[in-house]
Amino acid sequence: MDFSADSSKVERAALLPGAEMGDSFGYIAFGEDELYARGALFSALRVMHYCPDANIKVLTDKPSIFDGYPIEAIELAAKAKTEMSFGGRYLFGIKAAGLIDLLTRCVRLFFMDTDMYPVDDISSCFSRISPSHSIMRKSEGTPKAPYRAIADKGFLLGDYKLTGSEPMWNSGVLGVHNSNLPALTDAYHAIEQMIGVVKAHTTEQFCIGVALSRHGRTISRHRLPIRNYNTRGRKLFARRRLEAFFEGNGHLGVSQQIEQAARYRLWRAPIDLWKQRDIWHF
Repeated sequence: MDFSADSSKVERAALLPGAEMGDSFGYIAFGEDELYARGALFSALRVMHYCPDANIKVLTDKPSIFDGYPIEAIELAAKAKTEMSFGGRYLFGIKAAGLIDLLTRCVRLFFMDTDMYPVDDISSCFSRISPSHSIMRKSEGTPKAPYRAIADKGFLLGDYKLTGSEPMWNSGVLGVHNSNLPALTDAYHAIEQMIGVVKAHTTEQFCIGVALSRHGRTISRHRLPIRNYNTRGRKLFARRRLEAFFEGNGHLGVSQQIEQAARYRLWRAPIDLWKQRDIWHF
């Protein structure tokens, strides 16, 4: 499904019913660096180990990486990326619009960033998702200084005037119900107003958190067995480990790759931390 900054197209997408009525795990993987697609695939393999009946969807500009796996790879064309990012003005608009796309294809969506992966069964996530309740990675409290710029701008999220002091939720994990498509659409529109005004890359998660907290809705922290490699040191280590994993296991059948991924380590042992002692960001 193509998205554009044209509001009518996004609104029509948000009104579509779930094309495949059920629960889905979802990822969005794009960019020149294959780390994102490989990270999504590795995470999906671990999901399949702990949740064998999992339905998994990936919106990606590298769909061939997912060929041969029981994963629905939804192609993200270059034109769509440009439209979703408001003409290339805000890259994370692709994530905000991509979440809408994924959610039109299921009833309950459990989304993870590509640097998130389960270390145990996370299928209980769906029982906590409802029309009135979503789950996200964690609350980050009151937004920092860049958001003060919107206090008197009259920016709207739906019919709500944003102040910049609303709580910020981290969207590295997001569990959301299909009935909240209009709320995510409001969030997407609000993001565009902030381009060039808020000097931060987090307006996507800010707007999503506000949208899913309005009109009696609530959000809670996911508290599921999920690890990540979202800091510089962790990412450098995980990149090498992922490259080695697919180089050594990519020729195996899917079931074998699933079992190998389940026992494969992306986190750093003490010796790995010692080897990275010259890196500040651990």
